[in-house]
Amino acid sequence: MSGSAPLPAADLDQKAFLVAAKRALSIGVPKLTWDQFALRVGVEPRAMKTYRMPAESSDFRTMPKLVIEKVEALVRSASAAGVSETLVTLPSEADASTWRRGPDAMKLLPASLAALTTRQARQVFMGGGASMISGVDRLWTGVSGLSDEDRRAMALVSRARLSLGLSDIGAEIHELLAYCTKPLGVWLPIPAVKEAGLSSVYLIDPEDRMPTLEAEELAAGFSGATGLLEEQVFAAFQDSLSKHSSKDADEYYSQVRTFVVRNPVVNRKQLLRFVTTLPAAVWVCVEQQFYEPLPSSLLTGETATLCAHCSNVMAKHAGALRCTTAACCAEHGPSPGRTQPASELMRLNRSLRKYWFEPGIDELRLADRLAANGHKVRMYPNRDAVDLDLGDGRPVGIDLKAYSSPELLGERLRRRPGGLRTYKKPLLVIPDWLARRVPSYIDRVSACLEGSPIRALTLSDAVAELGHA
Repeated sequence: MSGSAPLPAADLDQKAFLVAAKRALSIGVPKLTWDQFALRVGVEPRAMKTYRMPAESSDFRTMPKLVIEKVEALVRSASAAGVSETLVTLPSEADASTWRRGPDAMKLLPASLAALTTRQARQVFMGGGASMISGVDRLWTGVSGLSDEDRRAMALVSRARLSLGLSDIGAEIHELLAYCTKPLGVWLPIPAVKEAGLSSVYLIDPEDRMPTLEAEELAAGFSGATGLLEEQVFAAFQDSLSKHSSKDADEYYSQVRTFVVRNPVVNRKQLLRFVTTLPAAVWVCVEQQFYEPLPSSLLTGETATLCAHCSNVMAKHAGALRCTTAACCAEHGPSPGRTQPASELMRLNRSLRKYWFEPGIDELRLADRLAANGHKVRMYPNRDAVDLDLGDGRPVGIDLKAYSSPELLGERLRRRPGGLRTYKKPLLVIPDWLARRVPSYIDRVSACLEGSPIRALTLSDAVAELGHA
C-alpha cells in the first residue's frame, strides 16, 4: 500500500481495521458513508454494521476471510490510483475457475445449510414456540441463538456469494432463512448446487415455514437432525404399539397411518369412532397427539370447506378457495367439497401433515388404482418398511417419493434403500405431476440408481406395468 499506513490486523481488532480502511478510501471520496463502503465491499449494510461492533457486543459478527481480502484489495487499489473512485469488480473468469476447483468446503455447503435450517426450526418448534432465532446471540448456554456449526454455514454462504460477485446474505440469519424459502439455484448458483441437481430444491417450505423433506435428507448424517416435531409424536406412537405383538402392531400402524392420510381434517365424532376400534394405549396417543383445533385463519366465518379430493381444509387465496395440500393442487383444480361447522373440526398437527399426509396423497392414489385393478394392496406394511406392497410374500415393494431433485432422491436411495432391499422387485414411483414438472425426471433419477435393483417409474407407468391381478 504505497503512501498509506498499513491496515490494523483484522483478526485482532476488526473495528479498527474497518475504520482505517474507510478512512483510506475517504481521502479521495469525501463523505463516504458506511452504507456506501459496505456496497463497495459487496456486503449488505446491516452486515457491515455487525462487523464493526465491539467484539464484546452481542451484535458482533466475525468477517469472513473473503470480505477481509476484498477490503484490503480496495485499499491497495485506491492507494495505487491515488485514492480515486474505486469500485468492487466481479471475479474474472480465471478467479471463478479457481474457485470452482477450490476447497471441498463448498461441496459441504448445501448439507451444512440444510442442517442450519433444521436446527433453527428445532429451536422454534420443539422449544414450544418460545425460542427466537437470533443471529446475534453470543450466550452459548442459552436455548436460542446460533451454534458454531450455524455460524460456519453462514460464513460458507457469504464466501460463496462474494466469490460470485453477489451480495453477502449470509451475515444475518433472518435474511438468510428468508432466502431459503426460494429455490437454491436462484440465490446460490454455485457448482456444488448445480452439479448435485439441487437448483430446484427449497430448504424451507414458503407456506409452512418448516424445513422441507429435501432439507431433512440433505441434513441427515451431517448434523444428526431428525424429523423435528415428528420424532416426539412418532416415538410416543411406537411406544404404544410396542405393548402388542409384532403382527398386531403392524396392523394397528397400517390402520392409523391410512386413516390419517385419508382424514387430514376430522370432526370429533368421526375421530372417536375410529380410535375406539384401537387398543387403549394406541387410541389415547392418536386422540391426544395427532390432531389439533382448526386455526381461525382457515375458517370462512363459522364454517370450514373441505377439499372434495383429499378432504383437507380449503383456504382463500386471491379471492377464491384453494386446497391447502400441495400434492392435491398439483393434480387437480380447486374442488370445494362439504362445508362443516368449524367448532366440530380438528386437523393433523404440523409434523404429521408434512411427513405423513402430504406424501400420502400420492401413495393413496397409487393404492386405490392398484386396488381397482384387483390387487391386494397393503399400505405401510411392517410398520412402513415400504409405502405399499401387493401382499405378504409377493415380490413387489413400492416406495413413492416426490423429491423436487431427482439426483438427491436417487443418491439417497442408492445409499439407503431401506425396506425396498427386502423385495425381489423394488419400485420407486414418482407422481405423474412431478414427472411432468421436472424435465427428464425418470431418466435423471435412474442414472443415479445405476447398479441398484431399484427401478424408477411414473405412477401411471407403474399401474400399467403391474396390470390386473
